[in-house]
Amino acid sequence: MPNEILRLLNKSEAFGNLVSATGHGAVGVYGVGDAHKMHVAASLMSQLTRPMLFVAPGEASALTAFDELSGYYENTILLPERDINLSVNTYAQSSDITAKRIEALYALYSGRPCIVVCSANSLIQRVIPPSDLFSAIRTLRVGDMLDTKELAASLTYMGYERSDICEGKGQFAIRGGYVDIFPLSEKHPARIELFDDEIDTMRIYDPLTQRSIENIDEAVITPATEIPCTVQTLVEAAARMRGVKALAAERELMRQGVKPTCAINLMPYIYEDASIMDYAPEGMITVIDEPLRVEETAQIENTLFNEALATLIEKGIAHKKQSELVHSSAYVLGRLATDSTVLLFSLMRSFNAIPAKSIISLQTRSVPNYQNGLTPLIGDIKHWKANGYCVAIMAGGHAQRIKDELDDYGLGIPVVDEYDRTLLPSQVIITKQSVPRGFEYIDLKQVVISEREIYGTKTRRTAKKRQKRPSLTFEELKKGDLVVHEAHGIARYTGVETIVADSVSRDYIKLQFHGSDVMFIPTDQLDRIEKYVGGEGTTPRLSSLNSHEWQKAVSRARESVKALAFDLVKLYGERSRRRGFCFSPDTPWQTMMEHSFQFDETPDQLTSIEEIKRDMESGKVMDRLLCGDVGYGKTEVALRAAFKAVMDSKQVIFLVPTTILAQQHYNTAIARFHGFPVEIRMLSRFNTPASTERILKELEDGTCDIIIGTHKLLSKRVKYKDPGLLIIDEEQRFGVGHKEQIKLLKKDLDVLTLTATPIPRTLHMSMTGIRDMSVIETPPEERYPIQTYVMEESTAVIREAVLKEMGRGGQVFVLYNKVQNMSYFVEQLRQLLPEARIAYAHGQMPERLLESTMLSFMEHEYDVLVCSTIIESGLDVTNANTMIVIDADKLGLSQLYQLRGRVGRSTRLAYAYLMFKKDKVLTEEAAKRLQAIKDFTQFGSGFKVAMRDLEIRGAGNLLGAEQHGFMQSIGYDLYCKLIDEAVKEARGEAPEAPVDTAIVIPLSANIDSSYIEREQDRLAMYRRITLIETIDDMHDVQDELIDRYGDIPEETQNLLNIAILKAKAQKAYITKLSVAPGEIKLMFTPDAPYDTGKLLDLAGKIKGARLVNAAVPTLMISRRGINADNCYKALLQIVHALGDCIEKKA
Repeated sequence: MPNEILRLLNKSEAFGNLVSATGHGAVGVYGVGDAHKMHVAASLMSQLTRPMLFVAPGEASALTAFDELSGYYENTILLPERDINLSVNTYAQSSDITAKRIEALYALYSGRPCIVVCSANSLIQRVIPPSDLFSAIRTLRVGDMLDTKELAASLTYMGYERSDICEGKGQFAIRGGYVDIFPLSEKHPARIELFDDEIDTMRIYDPLTQRSIENIDEAVITPATEIPCTVQTLVEAAARMRGVKALAAERELMRQGVKPTCAINLMPYIYEDASIMDYAPEGMITVIDEPLRVEETAQIENTLFNEALATLIEKGIAHKKQSELVHSSAYVLGRLATDSTVLLFSLMRSFNAIPAKSIISLQTRSVPNYQNGLTPLIGDIKHWKANGYCVAIMAGGHAQRIKDELDDYGLGIPVVDEYDRTLLPSQVIITKQSVPRGFEYIDLKQVVISEREIYGTKTRRTAKKRQKRPSLTFEELKKGDLVVHEAHGIARYTGVETIVADSVSRDYIKLQFHGSDVMFIPTDQLDRIEKYVGGEGTTPRLSSLNSHEWQKAVSRARESVKALAFDLVKLYGERSRRRGFCFSPDTPWQTMMEHSFQFDETPDQLTSIEEIKRDMESGKVMDRLLCGDVGYGKTEVALRAAFKAVMDSKQVIFLVPTTILAQQHYNTAIARFHGFPVEIRMLSRFNTPASTERILKELEDGTCDIIIGTHKLLSKRVKYKDPGLLIIDEEQRFGVGHKEQIKLLKKDLDVLTLTATPIPRTLHMSMTGIRDMSVIETPPEERYPIQTYVMEESTAVIREAVLKEMGRGGQVFVLYNKVQNMSYFVEQLRQLLPEARIAYAHGQMPERLLESTMLSFMEHEYDVLVCSTIIESGLDVTNANTMIVIDADKLGLSQLYQLRGRVGRSTRLAYAYLMFKKDKVLTEEAAKRLQAIKDFTQFGSGFKVAMRDLEIRGAGNLLGAEQHGFMQSIGYDLYCKLIDEAVKEARGEAPEAPVDTAIVIPLSANIDSSYIEREQDRLAMYRRITLIETIDDMHDVQDELIDRYGDIPEETQNLLNIAILKAKAQKAYITKLSVAPGEIKLMFTPDAPYDTGKLLDLAGKIKGARLVNAAVPTLMISRRGINADNCYKALLQIVHALGDCIEKKA
């Protein structure tokens, strides 16, 4: 944000006094509304350019302040509250909140200009002294000497986790002369390249691709934990815990030098006392928003913590010294009372905890909302002009649109790029800049209006984006995993073996088939092998090399896929010939409705909206599938299509599988179309007979524009006056009979079908042209992370988590998947939480009872909903931001992924507790799953596995149960390949079968373990090399190898040369290229489409070459004059020339 808007207050005498007084005692500022507080704080920061701590009363107000201050000042950082669980050791937990806290604390500690925002609760939480937290900071510079063993020990002490690949915050990896570190405080990881023990170069890289972005001169490594501990620190702390029975287990670990996962809760035993203010640099400005509310909130939080602690002490699982984890409100407010403290009050109030030395009053007024029409805004602008006000409408991307709308009223307001504080009285401008909220300064006669006042709330998202869905690659392939070989079937991967023959070494993949069948696959054939993925819980039989079962299975799948593809192509052709209603271009109301969306659209959302509108305006009957994960914004896209239909006086039928979804979509539609003359009704089993009759009449006479409902909409009693669009949510969840009725309803209407299960990218590409499909794959920018814990089941934690959520007015999901025992579990929970209103729901309940229970929970008639996995998809309760999963080790990763997506859908921090039975002897499978769940809380393969399983489910939903069975029998990747081939054949684009080329050259061609140490990384690189098709591809792989592993050894370069040679030979129809001591032999396919004249001409030009027309056409070339040094280059030229001899297709 340019500073002009922050200099607006320079004209204010009162603000000038505030600037002068700051640093000379606490200042009370009165008469400031919420919007003015943010502008005043940012303006003060701009004037004094010193670090600022902004304290808000509660978590929600802190998040709002963070959003709005970020709109004025880029370097604004949130210090979130730490979740204090005193009652149990966690098995694993996500590090997102820790990362944000360390980033904020380091920003203050460094003394650089920034705004750190925190809540009262965050303020009272104890921290360790800054000297202990940041004494371990490492600053690495090019030219420094570096001992990797010492660095590894240091990073471990700082809380970093060593891994094979560094791709997530808080990880590091050491590979020979390369060190990768991902500091918690940075956006990108750093790659350090060593020359002996000296740092030769440093660069940042993309954690997804592992490729470098740019060189850097230094890297600052901050701790990855709030409580770094050396062995000595732990042993000394254990001595101080002697005699504390409640912490005996933790003490024993520490005595052995092992840091418990709950070490943060043992802070009073390990480190001296400290608060956030101990991190404050000299001269830091402290701004307290509504001090009385901050004081009250701090007192309440302190009381709640101590009450919970007293209960735990009584049970013998906590100790009274842990009360020191939270400071008293009097203590922290006393620490906040500095010479640079600013107290912001909306009303004139006294505050005894920090008496104001000087008092300043600002004359302000809030700007009204103009969302229900521009007429009030026109009136206000005329009033302000008449009274000599300067008015700036800071409309951002809506500047031209607002100008056009206001021009219709004859105002003629100019659009400028930036705000100008030298505006003259009665001057009005529209700027392309934006501000979080509008405000008015009465004494200055200055009014600023934001797009929020005109078009509604635009929630600013945090800059950090959730990663796009990653792919599951060979880097996740481990010994014992199942793989699919295209020709031979399903086998178990048992490792890489190097075989040396005639002084030439090559690596081979060892595959174990059924029984004692074993096969060694050359690494240049890895393009024919995929990791087997058939969906969660699928365990296929290994194939036998001595039977034809595999070939039969592939043949059956191929035939079925071919029939499916031909049917789809035929259906698509029939659909495209049908004509439907031609919708009009967007109206001004359409634009207005779309701009009132409270979030920034993702690129995929915008693309999907454009595709749907193009279909609707084309005149053909639309039949489009909209795919997107939970929370990716499908409903908004659908509602824009619905609004477009209503603008042409067409009725919209929104069909959903459950009453709950009907209610949710109805509520959303009512909110989104507020202020527009759109009549929306809902029809479900909860309608009374009278209301049903009224709605049926309104549908028939056209009064109702949009009807949202369940299968009741399919009844013969329902008649529409002029339907134009049918929207179907999760069609696969309807029964067979209802699906047949839907087909009849679809006949002449534009249809948009929504599905929440993601569709595989490869499948989406294959279906292009035979199924109109829009995919929302880009997730929305992440608002706040879901703090995830994996822990032993604990009633104390359950009580603490529920009360904490209830304390902030929220609700809790408790997932308990044993339906037969659920009522007993609920009774136990009610005894544990007598203050909570608890309901339960599961799929075996009568449908009406289930629906009414869920609706009651949505309307906050209950605080806790105990439920089965029926909430896995479809239930959207923004007020529920804590989830507790009992027996999480019994659920699949994809289930956990979707379940966790039920929380974190609002402006609050969300929590997920994944619990397993205490002292339970886990099966090997369950232990593996728990480890995977642990990975799931971090950046790792757990998420990738979950996403791949969901994709398979999505593919099954799209193509049907039979196809899903084939997918499981031959594996997901091979199935997608067959689909692609079948669709191309059905469209008359059948590609030629690829030439199977063998390259036999007496050169060592492999990747040695001394170059790429980790086997999975070597496999992944072998795989990359087999996919090389062009010289550019080869250069790309070379760059990656050098970037990640250093100079390329000769045998690895040989591998690359052979790969490009093979790719070119395949295109030249060469089945075998072999190099012997005396000659080179190139064998062609019998039907190779060569121009005979060109081929003979080429053979005549190559010294020592002759064509042999045997059963297999062969080009023989004498090696005289072609030595080892120039052999590769000569072969490449010959193969390239052969490619030029191929007859061009007409």
